[in-house]
Amino acid sequence: MTLPQTTPEDLNERAAIDRSARYPVMFFFTSAAAWLFFATVMGLVSSIKLRVPGLWDACPFLGYGRLFPVHCNALVYGWAMQAGIGVMLWLMARLTRSRFEHPVALIVCGHIWNAGVALAVFSIWVGAGRSIPLLDFPAWIWPVLAISYASIVVWVIPMFQNRRNKLFYVSELYLIGAAVWFPWIFFTANLVINKGSAPVMGAGTNAWYLSNLIYFWMAPVAIAVAYYIIPKISGRPIYSYPLAQASFWLLAVLAGWTGFSRYMGGPFPAWMSAVSGAAAIFSLLAILATVVNLMLTLRGCTKLWEYSPSLRFTMLGMLMLAVWALLSATSSTFVFGKNLQFSHFLVGMDTLAYYGFFSMTMFGAIYFIVPRVTGAEWPSATGIRTHFWFSTYGIVTMVVTMLVGGIAQGGNLAQWDQIFSASFVNASAYVVGRAIAWFLITLSNFIFLYQLALMFLGKGRKSEGPTLLHTEPGEAANAREVVGIH
Repeated sequence: MTLPQTTPEDLNERAAIDRSARYPVMFFFTSAAAWLFFATVMGLVSSIKLRVPGLWDACPFLGYGRLFPVHCNALVYGWAMQAGIGVMLWLMARLTRSRFEHPVALIVCGHIWNAGVALAVFSIWVGAGRSIPLLDFPAWIWPVLAISYASIVVWVIPMFQNRRNKLFYVSELYLIGAAVWFPWIFFTANLVINKGSAPVMGAGTNAWYLSNLIYFWMAPVAIAVAYYIIPKISGRPIYSYPLAQASFWLLAVLAGWTGFSRYMGGPFPAWMSAVSGAAAIFSLLAILATVVNLMLTLRGCTKLWEYSPSLRFTMLGMLMLAVWALLSATSSTFVFGKNLQFSHFLVGMDTLAYYGFFSMTMFGAIYFIVPRVTGAEWPSATGIRTHFWFSTYGIVTMVVTMLVGGIAQGGNLAQWDQIFSASFVNASAYVVGRAIAWFLITLSNFIFLYQLALMFLGKGRKSEGPTLLHTEPGEAANAREVVGIH
């Protein structure tokens, strides 16, 4: 079975939608890419500072306690949120066949979001941070972010309501979920933390927010991209639509219970971390079912990975999502989590989510979307390959060193007859791997930003044919033609 053939009318309609989406989508993508490069540079500098604590001691702005939260906030709110919003808007427009009615309003709201993120990052950098991961910024900033987000994403709702097909695609389901879930977790976390709640409850709420930012924003947007791009490139429908729907509802029901296992053994009722761990284990089933469904969709045409940049990034992102969900479920159990919860292991897990599965999937979406909204092709397939491999080597190095280093550090912390500082001394060698990883990722993102800037400025390749890996421009109309799949 193959997907329905497109007609000339369909192609004209898609082109009109893409033209209406060009400026807001490219605004969010280029803004996100600039924040990504800044965030990865901060990740590199903070890793160097962690390995050599005495470096730059005379400058408070270069202390690890400021550099690392600056890096995290820029990575999540600057890069991840804006890349996700751009992808969400374009995907929903394409799936519902809706044009962008108010592109200028979207760009204005995008500027407000960027101003809010810049204020948040600057406040943390000058010492006004609150040591609450990803909610470090002063309390008066979060309403700015909340209002600007709502003003942007609200346009997704009428698109969905006015869709021509009364049946909806599974990608639409995940996009609507992400659109409404993020305000819920963002408002709840900020209201609880900023309304004078007990510090213990604030810490638990923050852990819940960090977990559900991944489950209720990053994972749905990434999965929506995968369910769109993989059938498009392979020319095949989703292997099992009922399985895709069941996975969505399983994630929707269970993911909201996760997060408190970060503080197992802490000053919370034992049932909270136990329920949280169980929810993480059952959420793993939803993630694994999704990844298996996508792999079965590609069965018999996996060679497409070699030629399609979008498919290569997207599938690697989905495999990383499965690895993250497996490690998250494992570390949510008391057997493993008790020694890992205050170690480098958590840094590796968060990086695997933020830059691993989410960012790799967003790269796949951007490589697919940008040629369609700009009317030009990517300048260099070699640049795309370099971006892919440097990103892959970087994230694998990061995750392996942080996970192994976290296990070593947690083992030291569990030994009552060792001094506390021994855990940091013994784990310091692994921080070198973290610095190397961010160096590789920084190089890869410079190449990505450079190519995206060329596309934004209208300097993309005008020759015929898509930018496929390992082929010359114009050699084939798509990846299926290269591998002989019709």
